[in-house]
Amino acid sequence: MEFINTDETIEINNLDQMSLKQYQEYIKNQLQVLYRQNEIKTEWNAMKGAREFNIYSPRIDVAVGPFAIYERYETEYDEMFSGSKVFIEKLIEFNRDNLTRHGYFVEPHIYEEIMSQNRNARCFMAIEIENQVSRKHLMGGAINASALARVGIVIPWTDDKLNAFVRLVRYLHYLKLADKNTFNTTNLLIVTKEQFLEALNILN
Repeated sequence: MEFINTDETIEINNLDQMSLKQYQEYIKNQLQVLYRQNEIKTEWNAMKGAREFNIYSPRIDVAVGPFAIYERYETEYDEMFSGSKVFIEKLIEFNRDNLTRHGYFVEPHIYEEIMSQNRNARCFMAIEIENQVSRKHLMGGAINASALARVGIVIPWTDDKLNAFVRLVRYLHYLKLADKNTFNTTNLLIVTKEQFLEALNILN
């Protein structure tokens, strides 16, 4: 990986020259500025501390702590939501734009609904960045981000992957309407790599 000067603002039109790993490291460093008191990890082993159960342990591309391995952090996560409200509301706005690009079949959730979802989260924020993966892998990334974090974020690297994520959420919503087993995506936000940086930049 090339050295990235984290003090330098990355222009949107330079993103095509960045690798996914460079982007991953860059947003980790930017999130560390926003959440100064909390640990930010890349490739976070989400189920560390639960190995005795012999269960699947996903690795999250970027995760914002504190990490609730042995205790819950409901109050702390509430405070982090409030402290970064401008940033999160911008992500919610972008998610709404993306979900409704093909109509309002799925009604995007609002700030208060997302804040109250997944109270017993394992981290505050889980981010999955998806590029050259299968649609089944996309589903796994979305479920992991939503299930493990108070706010789960998926960042599609291409327009094709953006469409795939939107179709996935619409599919899960259809299952709910049809009274079939499904997955609750209230706290899942779909934002592009450009949108995520734009949300970070409004804080500068």
